[in-house]
Amino acid sequence: HICLYEGDSERFLGTVAPWLFDFEEDSEFAGWLGQNSDADSWGIFLKSSADPNEVYRHLRKFLIVTTEDGRELYFRFYDPRVLRVFLPTCDKEQLVEFFGPVECFIAEDENGLLVEYTLSGGALQPNSSGKEFRGYFPEAPVVRADQIAEVNSNPAAEAGSKSVNSSTGPGQFENDKQDNESDSSASKNKSDGWDFGY
Repeated sequence: HICLYEGDSERFLGTVAPWLFDFEEDSEFAGWLGQNSDADSWGIFLKSSADPNEVYRHLRKFLIVTTEDGRELYFRFYDPRVLRVFLPTCDKEQLVEFFGPVECFIAEDENGLLVEYTLSGGALQPNSSGKEFRGYFPEAPVVRADQIAEVNSNPAAEAGSKSVNSSTGPGQFENDKQDNESDSSASKNKSDGWDFGY
């Protein structure tokens, strides 16, 4: 897991900032998410076969946007209430750029049902799963309340003992984060031409 904000933004806003993390769909964590995440608009899911660091760099490009009057604002694309309004307003080029290495965005609709957003020939394809979080992930063992304190007290040991995504493990994002701290302005400049205000 890694915070998409860096530097002072992470230091002062880390508790409310967007965080990127990966997990297996049949893991205990997926089961916990399914049991505890319904209709809270706390975030979105995405699917990608790309390297996690590539996804991290890609998403960072869209954190700051410029309004028509030149003001810079945080763009909360990771809020399902924003994503589901934003995506249908994009033209083909914007969709291709925004999706980048992401194959699918998954977000709650206004009724708390998950919608999968994919691209087909550059056109947005929203597909409602008809499921809430509870029914979206395969049945998985759920972390019990009495296990949470143990996991929190020793997260490194817990992470090492579980089957995590083979392309990512503890610390995988850290090297890339250090590289990006020196060129965060370059990341911002890559999003020139994007001027939405949310």
